[in-house]
Amino acid sequence: MVHTEDFVRRATRAVHTAADSMGLTPSQEPELIRAGERAVFRLDGGRVIARVERSAGRTPEAAREVRAARWLADQGMPVSRPLPGEQPVPAEGTVVTLWEGVDGEWTVPRELAVLLGFLHRLAPPPGLDLPDLDPFDRIRERIDTAPRLTGPQRDQLHRVHRYLAQRLPTVRPVLGRHVIHGDANIGNVLATDHGVVLFDLDGICWGPPEWDLVLTALYRDLGWHTDAEYADFCDAYGFDVTAWDGYPLHKAVRELRMTTWLAQKGGESPEIDAEIDRRVADLGDPGRPRSWHPY
Repeated sequence: MVHTEDFVRRATRAVHTAADSMGLTPSQEPELIRAGERAVFRLDGGRVIARVERSAGRTPEAAREVRAARWLADQGMPVSRPLPGEQPVPAEGTVVTLWEGVDGEWTVPRELAVLLGFLHRLAPPPGLDLPDLDPFDRIRERIDTAPRLTGPQRDQLHRVHRYLAQRLPTVRPVLGRHVIHGDANIGNVLATDHGVVLFDLDGICWGPPEWDLVLTALYRDLGWHTDAEYADFCDAYGFDVTAWDGYPLHKAVRELRMTTWLAQKGGESPEIDAEIDRRVADLGDPGRPRSWHPY
């Protein structure tokens, strides 16, 4: 079981190695932005962003993210851009990708809807080799390796996982099959002086656009977006995913993913530990009102 502190130390060493191999000489120590599914660092005051996977087993996904970002940039889509050169860079038993920094502020859901509308209409080249959506990707691994979960909590999360995996094939998307972002939330969009920029493309794949739309609806249900912001989002995209009969089930899958993602950060702070416990308990009672905090 890899604890967050151990991963961050290894990731920091990996960033130094990768930066050196790319001919970069950062003037300061890499600054950790966050550590979850992967560690993200800021170099040279934010001019470069380094993303470090948890293991070398994620090399194909990291390489695909780089290819996808370069393709999307060629299509005129505003996305974060990988630095030139061969990527990802292997280091310290994992892989690192290096990106141009984006200087911006958080924006509103409507801007995300416009980006998704653009993305969902694109036809990728065959060489991009996008996978099909796996709604439960890494769920079992997260449950089994999260550092602080108790045995009963792991058992409960596995039960929820099994139930949702059995139920999900019973609902049918209505928007077809397109290129989707995979983790389309407002935290992956920044507003800059030159417009909005979409990033964190590691989940890009073939799948139903509904999967990209569910998160904004869920955030509205959690009180993280206002009703007016959600209405603007639906107006910009042209579809309200909450009117689809598959929304409750997809929402439940997203809640499971959010909970198991946060569980990887167990032990970082009392506040995070309390939030993990709250979310795990709530997943055992689908009708319980959610009072979740964003992380």
